[in-house]
Amino acid sequence: MKQLIKLSITSIIAIALLSCNGGNQQQAVQPQVVDQPAVAATTPDTTQPAAQPQAAPASAAQAQALPEPINAFLKQYFPNATVAYVENDHDHGSLAYELTLNDGTEVDFYADNQWDKVDCHTKAVPAALVPNAVAAYVNANYKGMTITKIDKEHGGFEVELNNGIDLNFSASGQFLGVDD
Repeated sequence: MKQLIKLSITSIIAIALLSCNGGNQQQAVQPQVVDQPAVAATTPDTTQPAAQPQAAPASAAQAQALPEPINAFLKQYFPNATVAYVENDHDHGSLAYELTLNDGTEVDFYADNQWDKVDCHTKAVPAALVPNAVAAYVNANYKGMTITKIDKEHGGFEVELNNGIDLNFSASGQFLGVDD
């Protein structure tokens, strides 16, 4: 293996010299090839662990490319989180965004950059996102439960509690029922 590396390094030096000489082959130094035992090119190197493919995180440029209202929303409600993944959703011909934050929270935005859904999975949704009437109803009727997901529905909200129950509310926060 060492001989193969030496041969490769010698070849690289020769290529570099060719490049530096403007490709003039008359002045190029030819590498010396010494008889070495051949090493099969297909022999796997078992001393190094195989590289595992990883999902590409959102780049800083991709996160910064989000519209300012979305960045302001994230700074206000999720100041310690970073954007891990951005998906552009061309909803009805307009650009909407689906974000995944580094803590697993998912936030969807309409094409007008207003939030549509916030799913914190096992953590509580930021209280400021929950209408007061909805929060009051949950506190009065589901003591000890937290809202882990809030979704703007046509004419109201659907919230999911940390026990898995989904509740529907009108736009004014009036309880409409439990979602099946």
